[in-house]
Amino acid sequence: MQTSTQQTEKLLKEYTAIAATYDRRWSAYLDASLSMTLEVVSDLPATRVLDIACGTGLLLKSLAERVDHPELVGIDRVPAMLDAAKENIGKQATLLEGEAENLPFDDAGFDLITSTNALHYFPDAIAALQEMRRVISPSGNLVITDWCRNYFWMRLLNRLLPWTQHAHVHTFTTAELEHQLLQSGFKVVGKTRKKIDWFWGLMTVHATPV
Repeated sequence: MQTSTQQTEKLLKEYTAIAATYDRRWSAYLDASLSMTLEVVSDLPATRVLDIACGTGLLLKSLAERVDHPELVGIDRVPAMLDAAKENIGKQATLLEGEAENLPFDDAGFDLITSTNALHYFPDAIAALQEMRRVISPSGNLVITDWCRNYFWMRLLNRLLPWTQHAHVHTFTTAELEHQLLQSGFKVVGKTRKKIDWFWGLMTVHATPV
């Protein structure tokens, strides 16, 4: 099993190499996964939003178009991805380098927290979810979209990727993620999963603090 430091090094190497072409290379996948997140968050109240593992800032860019103009904050471990995010969204969001397991924010500061296509990379998912619980407001909403191991190809990918140099850690089923959220001080209020093409199977889980 790889250590947290080894996983971080792999992630930095992998995503630094593809940051400049990431949006074009994965456009269909990104459009579909972001759409799943936006279907949930579009109707949720938000004055201060945190996007964890924000990548190139595509979700933040969409959220910047909301009529209520929430304050937007994005955090990511990969400086090259943050550089791409700055090009995508300019000054519409505050972008910070950091890890989901150690968020540099005060308690209860965000009423909407999102994370898309990232949970399977977190070295310690429970620690990350507990940090999300710490920084979310008592009436806030958490929306996570990620790979879903309920689907065959995602189960296979989960077995194969650890044997490569890929930074992958673990892909959850919907039931596993719900259990992790409950352990971290959340209750699940909505969940959906679907195939976005012949290969990718994704889930979106909506939770609130308890």
